[in-house]
Amino acid sequence: GIEAVVKAMGAHESIAGVQEQGCAAVTNLTTKNATNTVALAANGGIDAVLTAMGAHESSAIVQEKGCWALHTIAWPDSGLRSQVRDAAAVPLVQKALAAFPGAVDLQEHGKGLLEKLSA
Repeated sequence: GIEAVVKAMGAHESIAGVQEQGCAAVTNLTTKNATNTVALAANGGIDAVLTAMGAHESSAIVQEKGCWALHTIAWPDSGLRSQVRDAAAVPLVQKALAAFPGAVDLQEHGKGLLEKLSA
């Protein structure tokens, strides 16, 4: 579950494929599941996603999956949005959007996240 995903992401920070799949797993675990989302935030999941994005700035797919994961985490309530915002997600997302203007899914998820965080 959640702890295994966060642990795997932490153990393999330098491997882009693990980070991509980890961010995708975070999205799957947190989509429309507030209990999992709160548990993920409590177990370092937000930092794991941001670390993945920071370590793999040249990977459009890691950036896309990271933005999507953060968007699903931030979706349910203002407390989770604050946690994502306070973890300094905004500059990383802005950097990803600027680096990959033609990555349609990244643009969609990143802009959606920024809109959600500004609400």
